[in-house]
Amino acid sequence: MSEQTRATVEKFYDLLGAGDTSTAIGLLAEDFHWEIPGDVDTVPWLGRRTTTQAVGEFFAQMGNHVDRKAFDIDHIVVDGPNAVVLGRAAVVVRSTGKPIDTQFAIHFVVDSDGRISRFVMFEDSWHVAEAMRP
Repeated sequence: MSEQTRATVEKFYDLLGAGDTSTAIGLLAEDFHWEIPGDVDTVPWLGRRTTTQAVGEFFAQMGNHVDRKAFDIDHIVVDGPNAVVLGRAAVVVRSTGKPIDTQFAIHFVVDSDGRISRFVMFEDSWHVAEAMRP
C-alpha cells in the first residue's frame, strides 16, 4: 500500500506542477475530505471543499489572489495509506503586495483504488490571513 500511496501523491504534485489541475483533481476519491483550516472570511481559498468543482475553485482562487514564488516539497513520509508532505510555500498577495512564506504539512490518505480520500493542509494560517489584510 505504501508504494501506491507515494505514487499517487507524487502523481498529484507532478500534475499540478505541469498545470494540469483537472487531472490532479481527478485523483480524488468519490467521497473525499479536503480542508485547509484558517480564516475563511479573509482568505477565500481556505476551508472545506466537498465537491471536485469546489476544489477546482480553490485552485482558481489561489491563482486569482497570489503570485507564486516557490513551492518546495522537502519530504514525503508514507505509512500504508497515509502520507505526510512537508514543505514550504512562498507567494505574494496581489492586492496587498505582502509576502506569504510558510512551512506546511499536508496529510493525505490514499484508498485501495489509488484515489485521494483525504487532503488536510496545515500552515501558518494567521500569517496567511495577515498578508491578505490591507
